[in-house]
Amino acid sequence: MTSVLNVNDLSYDSLLEKIRLLELEKQTLKQENNFQHKTIVGLERKMAQLDEITQQRDWLLDTLTKKISDLSRFQTDLFRAERFSTIGELSARLAHDMRNPLAIIKNTIEVVKLKHSSKIPTDLMHMFRAIDNASSRIAFQLDEVLNFVRISPLECDEYSLSSILDSAIAKIVIPDKIRINRPQNDVRLFCDMEKIEAVFTNLLMNAIQAMENSGDITVRFFQNNDLVTIEVEDSGLGISENVLDKIFEPLFTTKSHGTGLGLPTVKTIIQQHCGTIQVTNKPTVFSIFIPKRMES
Repeated sequence: MTSVLNVNDLSYDSLLEKIRLLELEKQTLKQENNFQHKTIVGLERKMAQLDEITQQRDWLLDTLTKKISDLSRFQTDLFRAERFSTIGELSARLAHDMRNPLAIIKNTIEVVKLKHSSKIPTDLMHMFRAIDNASSRIAFQLDEVLNFVRISPLECDEYSLSSILDSAIAKIVIPDKIRINRPQNDVRLFCDMEKIEAVFTNLLMNAIQAMENSGDITVRFFQNNDLVTIEVEDSGLGISENVLDKIFEPLFTTKSHGTGLGLPTVKTIIQQHCGTIQVTNKPTVFSIFIPKRMES
């Protein structure tokens, strides 16, 4: 049983001493409390710093992971570019060497048809046409290779797009069941005539092959103060959705006889003209946007 302090039993001096001891104990407890408070505040600060360090570490790890991924992708692209460069040089050399004998074949057939057309049997004339068509297709594919691997500087002037389109149509074999609807209007554009002609040629040939030599191709021209828009639409079944985002990749093709360089060449030429190209599906429409005046 706890004894109760009886103030009457204590002298005045004893009470003062007791009060003094209690004050000292109070001061001690107060100091201990302040110390513990400072310790807690210090720990909280350290915890906050630890959280910040953890966040910085996570950010650095994410950044490092992205850099490693970018480096890996860069190395892959570099290896691919080097491979394309080697293949491109070889392809360009072969394409150049093949064009000469191919030209001889085509010219010889033309000379024979002109000089002896009245004496050539019908079945042999059909064979000549087949050889001529096959030669034209080979020449077109060789031009695709050369246009892709040899990116030459632009030689620009102001030209009529209708004239360039007519020139492109005259140089390709149009199947009997293909109808090309030309624009009703004309637009003049500051461009490289030969390269834009190659754009038309590639897009028209691509449309003809997509429609399997039967259908309609519609070419449209639009313009405003700053921009010229060219649209090439075909009546084919459209492009498969799973390959739509790959059609501008070099060497990608869904055709057994294609080079996979036609559309990449078109994209490169349009980019040289500071323009863009996009495609929409069903119906397939290639839309080209070129500024009327390229930035220097």
